[in-house]
This record gives sequence, C-alpha cells and structure tokens, in this order.
Amino acid sequence: MENNSTLEVIYITKNNIIQNTTAVGKYNVSMSFYDSDSFSKPVRQYPYYVDLNQTLFAQVSLHSTDPNLL
Repeated sequence: MENNSTLEVIYITKNNIIQNTTAVGKYNVSMSFYDSDSFSKPVRQYPYYVDLNQTLFAQVSLHSTDPNLL
C-alpha cells in the first residue's frame, strides 16, 4: 500500500440531498490485518499473501487531535 494516496469516499445523504464537499489534509492512519473476525491475532508475516475472494479482516485507526474527524 502506498504511504501517500488519494481516497474517495462515497456516502448516502439524509433525504437524498446532494452535497459536495472538498477538503485537503494529512492524516495519520494505522492499519493491521488479522487472521479471523475475533481480531485477537494480528498478521505478523510480510508480505501477506491472500487468495482471490478470500475474506480479509482489517483494523484501521485514525490518529487525530480533531474531535470532529471520524
């Protein structure tokens, strides 16, 4: 995965009102893969190979001092 990347977020608005929002920023994000949906044992071997259509279990955390950023 690239350290710096551009992401697009799609969301559904209340009452089907179309809203456009544009913003730029830098965010500190950490991501971990796990062996199962219990999220008790993180994957430690790299590279982490998976099969096509295999279910992946990932935990992504956003580290920010902005309380409004989720």
